[in-house]
Formats: sequence, C-alpha cells, structure tokens
Amino acid sequence: MVVKQIYSIIEYEEALQTIAAGADHLGLVPMQHGGVPAHRVPLERVDKIFAACREHGVVAVAIMLTNDPDEMIELAQRVKPDILHIAGDGYAADEAFAQRLKEAVPGIKLMQAVLVDNATAIDRAKQYAQYCDFILTDSGLAPDTGIGASGLTHDWSIDAAIVRECGKPVIMAGGLGPDNVADAIKQCHPYGVDSLTKTSIKYEGGFMQKDIALVKKFCEEADRAASQLA
Repeated sequence: MVVKQIYSIIEYEEALQTIAAGADHLGLVPMQHGGVPAHRVPLERVDKIFAACREHGVVAVAIMLTNDPDEMIELAQRVKPDILHIAGDGYAADEAFAQRLKEAVPGIKLMQAVLVDNATAIDRAKQYAQYCDFILTDSGLAPDTGIGASGLTHDWSIDAAIVRECGKPVIMAGGLGPDNVADAIKQCHPYGVDSLTKTSIKYEGGFMQKDIALVKKFCEEADRAASQLA
C-alpha cells in the first residue's frame, strides 16, 4: 500500500468527499500567521474536519506555514492533529522542537518538508529524519506558501535516494496528479504520495477547491501502481 495524502482542504463537505474518494491522509492549514489567507481554515471547522478524519480512520495533518515555533506548538495543542507538517519558508524542525512538540502533544507525529532543489536535499532529509517521523519531498519555495504548492515536479532520482537512505517514511509531493503518480511510485517506492495543485480547482484570490473526480483518479492510480509493485 502507498498512502494517498490530499492537501489543502478548506470546507467540511469537501473533506468528506475527499475521504470518500480514497484519501488516507487529509491535510489543511489551520488559521495562523503565514500563508495565503484563502487557504487558512477557522479552528472550529478544523475541529469538525479532524473529527470526521478520526471517525473514518483517516490521518489528520495540520500544515504549518508560520515560522513561529511557539505558534506551532499552541496550534498543535489546540487542534490535536495526528501529524504536524512544517512547511514554512523560514523555519525547519530541530531536535529541540521535536522533543518539545512530543511533550506538549503526546502521540503526535512530526513531518518536515524538504525542498528538492538539488542533491543536497538528500543530506537535509537524513538530518531531519534523526528526529522527525516523516519526510515530505516537495518542489518550489515561496514566501506565501513555504515549501511546496508550486505544481512543479523535480528530480525524482533525488527522492529515490532519500527513500533509500533516510530511514523514515517518505511522502513524495511536487506536481503529482493522476497523470504521473504511478510513475513516481514505480520509480521511487515512497511510503506515500501527496497531491494539491493537480487535484484542485483554482479561483481568483488564491482560493482552491478539490476536484473530487481528480482526487478519486489520483487515489486509484496510486493504488494500482502500489498493487503492481507488491
């Protein structure tokens, strides 16, 4: 099995439809400093969406675009995700933060985004893997979205090396959609695959909505590729 992670959920009904379409991990951006305002979800709605995740056995991921570690800890305590994903453009987890997070929210997992811009990403991923539970490989870096959300692919041979060498589950992101997710899985053998841009409808002002038909196709293609590897 390869985990299918779908970002960035905004509405409750959208979350239910995404779960029904086959998502294993569901990610959203709780209200915080940093990131595109249209992507942020009010905390009361986060509670409702994460409750639906728990009800359906789906992993709830809180995406951190803030660069303030104190705010991250406070949000983790407030919304209690299964995974805290750090993707900001100016802050990366270190061992002290990982320990602090685990003490503040027992049972939570930590995922660090790694910008795959060149082969140095391998060493960065291995460093983060010493104290993070998941590594997410992604493309692009922007002050409004942090690492990722570019819709661009990158050199998958680097992802394959990270999967082989880092020793922690790796979720591949960066321009993945129904058209190429199977190839990514076959080439890199990741723990999971992530989709945002290629399974979303974009509107003016930065607002996005999941295209449920594309989410379903993405999940089906990922499952088919994983079954062939098995």
